[in-house]
Amino acid sequence: MSNKQPTGFVLYQGPSMLDGAPIVAIATGFARRSSNAKTGDMVQTYIIRADVAPTEAAKTGQDVSVCGDCKQRPANGGACYVTLMHGPLSVFKGHQRGIYPVAQDAESIAALGDGRMVRLGTYGDPAAVPAWVWQSLVSRAVGRTGYTHQWRNEALPVAHRDALRALVMASADNLEEAQEARAKGMRYFRIRLATEPLQAREFVCPASEEAGKRTDCASCGACNGTQREAQASPVIVVHGSKARRFEAQRAT
Repeated sequence: MSNKQPTGFVLYQGPSMLDGAPIVAIATGFARRSSNAKTGDMVQTYIIRADVAPTEAAKTGQDVSVCGDCKQRPANGGACYVTLMHGPLSVFKGHQRGIYPVAQDAESIAALGDGRMVRLGTYGDPAAVPAWVWQSLVSRAVGRTGYTHQWRNEALPVAHRDALRALVMASADNLEEAQEARAKGMRYFRIRLATEPLQAREFVCPASEEAGKRTDCASCGACNGTQREAQASPVIVVHGSKARRFEAQRAT
């Protein structure tokens, strides 16, 4: 029998909170630490359909089970920055092969985050998973980051949305959404065009290109939800290969 440490663990498998379809949430970054230059060394979490490869789900629109009504989904012509052929597809294939043990309860999930920085939703929206899973994972962590586009999704139970608000940031694709999130008492992470100025109580993401990549997400830890409503919110200039899609979307 091999004593090799698993690279990841299943945190949750069951119906999506978004549409009831079968999904799985998997945490990775154990046998091998994350080498992501922007995020730094963090426990990464992937929320994927349990029965459909993420590449196929994005083509058919079945990714709604893990991404909800996010306008950046490929099916919506959006500018999602996640490269599905890399991490998400690899994790899906690993799950199909049965390489990820199941964390059986809240205590075993908490142990996975013990002393680590945790990223909620490396791929997929944390809103798809029951909040107790994330609350357990971060309960002994040194910090966390995470975002949700589902903060306005009134089909989700109020208690679920309230729990998420404490854990993750509202994703804002324009100034109007940012203002709405703030009015609801939430902090947010806003994507902006290079021509758009910062607003009051905003700061440039220090891990961004425009900030000179002064630090990484693991060291910064500012994207930790709404613990204090008065705390400022980070913004970033749209970047990467899909930037033109975002610009075109904003233009319409």
